[in-house]
Amino acid sequence: MSHGQDYTAAGTLSGHGTERPLAPPVAENCGRTIGRLTWKQSRSRLSADRKRLIETLETQPGLAVGPLWLHPSFLCVFMYRISNHLFRSGHNLAARVVWQLNFLLTGADVSAAADLGEGLLILSPAGTALMGAAGRNLTVMACAGLGGELGRFNDVGARPGLPLLGDDVILEPHSGFLGPVRVGSRVRVRAGTVMTKDVPDDVVVENSPSRFIRRRDVK
Repeated sequence: MSHGQDYTAAGTLSGHGTERPLAPPVAENCGRTIGRLTWKQSRSRLSADRKRLIETLETQPGLAVGPLWLHPSFLCVFMYRISNHLFRSGHNLAARVVWQLNFLLTGADVSAAADLGEGLLILSPAGTALMGAAGRNLTVMACAGLGGELGRFNDVGARPGLPLLGDDVILEPHSGFLGPVRVGSRVRVRAGTVMTKDVPDDVVVENSPSRFIRRRDVK
């Protein structure tokens, strides 16, 4: 399948004159490490996160204000890595404290139990909520997120009721995945699109075209 094909929120492949159903594959483990992490592994993940952020800031110099360790994008991911390491080590109370501190300082609600691979990039932490699992190089823009959906509790590999993403997934502003869905690699979700279905590799996910509804309260 070629890159850049559009996968609509209704679960069809578009962009070729017609829309047709497309059955998504089962998401693979994508290099995720299940269970306890050593400090070396956690530092390695954080190093990859830091590298991605630096590369992004170098392309947009106006974003690089002050030292990197004070940048909200780095601070958010740093505190998530600490809380995740503590959680995997069985220190649940300490993990919860760091998780809550992250929320208070950056506005990001990134669960200590979330399993997010190396190269994590959260561009605008405030309003971000992440609970689920993803492979390498997840990019999260403003107010995007991952989470559960009431009434759906089956486990697809990311804990009951939560989404499982592959590598190199991009969540544009106000987009995300809800519920136990499997998402392939190299998927881009357009702004304002929320998916509750499985998605295959190498597609762009978007909502149906916007429409205008005439206001009846205005004469």
